[in-house]
Amino acid sequence: MSCDLEKSNNLLHTRTISQMPHNMSGIPHTTRDTSKGQPAPTKAVRRCKNKVWAVAFFKDGRRVVTGSHDKTLRILDVWQTGEMVGEPFKGHTDRVRSVAISPDNLRIASGGDDATVIIWDTESKQMVLNPLVKHTEKVNSVCFSPDGKRVASGSHDSTVIVWNAETGAVLATLDSQQRRTSKTVHVWSVSFSPDGLKLASGSSDHTIRVWRTVNAECLLKINAGQGSVRSVVWSPDGNQLVSGSSDNTTKFWNSFNGEKIGRPCIGHTRWITCLAISSDNSFIATASDDSTVRLWCTKTHKQIGHVLEHAKKVHSVAISPNAELLVSGSDDGNLQLWSVRDILEQGKVEESATEDEEAQGEQLLSRSSKTQSSHDSDDEHTGDPNEPSVDQGSTSDSSGSDDQDSLFDTFTIKAMVRNSGDLHIIEDLLTREIDFDKDDNRRDTYANRSIVRARKFEWDDALQDAVKSIAIQPSLLGYISKGIALCGNMQLWDAMEAFDFAFAIALFGAGRHDEAVRRVQDLTTASQHSDPIPCSVVNSYLRVQLAMIAFQDGRYSEAADQFDRSIPSMTDLFSSRALFEPRLKIFTVLFGWDLDWSWQTVNHARCEACLCADRVIEAVESHQHMMSMIDEVKGSDLEWSTAFKKDCTARCVAKGDEAVAAKKYETAIELYSAGIELDSSCEPLFVHRSKANLDRNLFAAALHDANRVRMMGTN
Repeated sequence: MSCDLEKSNNLLHTRTISQMPHNMSGIPHTTRDTSKGQPAPTKAVRRCKNKVWAVAFFKDGRRVVTGSHDKTLRILDVWQTGEMVGEPFKGHTDRVRSVAISPDNLRIASGGDDATVIIWDTESKQMVLNPLVKHTEKVNSVCFSPDGKRVASGSHDSTVIVWNAETGAVLATLDSQQRRTSKTVHVWSVSFSPDGLKLASGSSDHTIRVWRTVNAECLLKINAGQGSVRSVVWSPDGNQLVSGSSDNTTKFWNSFNGEKIGRPCIGHTRWITCLAISSDNSFIATASDDSTVRLWCTKTHKQIGHVLEHAKKVHSVAISPNAELLVSGSDDGNLQLWSVRDILEQGKVEESATEDEEAQGEQLLSRSSKTQSSHDSDDEHTGDPNEPSVDQGSTSDSSGSDDQDSLFDTFTIKAMVRNSGDLHIIEDLLTREIDFDKDDNRRDTYANRSIVRARKFEWDDALQDAVKSIAIQPSLLGYISKGIALCGNMQLWDAMEAFDFAFAIALFGAGRHDEAVRRVQDLTTASQHSDPIPCSVVNSYLRVQLAMIAFQDGRYSEAADQFDRSIPSMTDLFSSRALFEPRLKIFTVLFGWDLDWSWQTVNHARCEACLCADRVIEAVESHQHMMSMIDEVKGSDLEWSTAFKKDCTARCVAKGDEAVAAKKYETAIELYSAGIELDSSCEPLFVHRSKANLDRNLFAAALHDANRVRMMGTN
């Protein structure tokens, strides 16, 4: 690994955790889970039952501020006991999505689902100004300018607003709306450049925009790939932008011309929710819906060390100003603290192990080459005049004349190979193709030659070709040819891994669901550095089938849980068009899987399962998520959505009234609010929520709802 780990370690050695003063020694070095080889958190701090949506470090590196699902902000001292410092910040009327700390540490900005931005005094925990109101939908991201005089906020309403941090005045409104399609663009992330002259935003239309803050001019629009850009940050020198997306990747960009820099960081299995970059620009940290945090080298874009695991989805991550600590927050309200030094040292150990493995691989290839030379000298084919001639044109795959949906086409087995004939001639022709073809074509040719060599019992050479095929691009035929060659070499355990996909699917078909899913998960972990899409497809599809079985059996809560585990990855595959890749036809050919309709059908079932299980708020969130992923709701989708919204809204009212009767006013307000998200024209929901707010003595919120009812024309 060419990442400058030494530089980061030198920085950390100047003030390591073990060298802290005695009264600050509450954080030991990171321990290790030796059974898995993964680092355990330095400290796990659980301060509430609600999701931690946002976290940020103060300059002192010992305190953090969090934003939570319970509508509050909290300051925690992570160096000692992890206890909350003082009382929580209260003022938002819905969940807090984002927090930011001013450069002088005196102010905190927060944005939430109540569509407001609030600026707080750090010491008193009081609002400096009244809530800043201009956004019409939830605020996903806030940030301070480097001089602390401005605050930027990005919202679901397609806009970025720049505010005067002292007066609350609107300085600029930056609109990301796609005017030609009228499609709403959700702004997920905003970030000021180090000089404060530019602002970057990441959006649901798969783009990064760079704005000039003084005149709202869009200087640059970067097409960032196949997924929503959920997080974007600047490098400390301002020359690069780093983005994390719902296509599970992190990418680096030239901030002046928008060109992509190097390869993406690939490893997460679900979308990236948040990323942070170290102050010395040596590494980044990414948080993901796959319940992990990962560190990456900014030079090589390779992962550093093992993944850092949470029990549930991770929404937030932050790196301390001196790059010594990392903190991450998740769905279960758990805040984990990690020692960066230990992770970087582990990365150095793995780097050494990787170099050893590469050296062994070179020795294997050298041995295989010598074996091939021996076979060439012993079995040289001189040609037979009685053999039928094969012209050069037949060296290419003749699938154009065959049935395009045939099994052989799916496996990309060439006609000359499947039609047999003299194996020496076929091998010769394939070798010529390899000499003249580009890498993309060589992938299948190497795999085909591997099969031919296996039929000649040249197992070492067959394995060498299979490995070369997979190195160009992993494919089903590549792994099958590798499995055959490994069997011939009596490496049966490795061969079993190569065939594990088919075996897992066969187990599932035989009703052994748990074992099938476990095998796919094991394979996903083992092959995390190769092509993740086939693993994701198999894992997601099997989980979806388990959920469908539970739903049909009336086990609605179990079905909802299964859908929750499978849909994020299905959504990622759907949004990236991965489900429609030709190479995945094999699953349809062999097992009859219909991947085209899966996403919509599964989302409908997930919403219905949550509703039938009386998990009404989750049903609303599932519906909202599904609708946000569809470009235009029409036809059967529109009919289903209309009927579902009607049923779900009625359930929100009924469950909310039950909560009021039980004096659970906060729960009632959440239920009424969920119903309003589905149908903002439903007057009874505002009436009921106003009364519930009165019962909680939340007079401002009650008056707000009463005014909404009045504006609807009702006395």
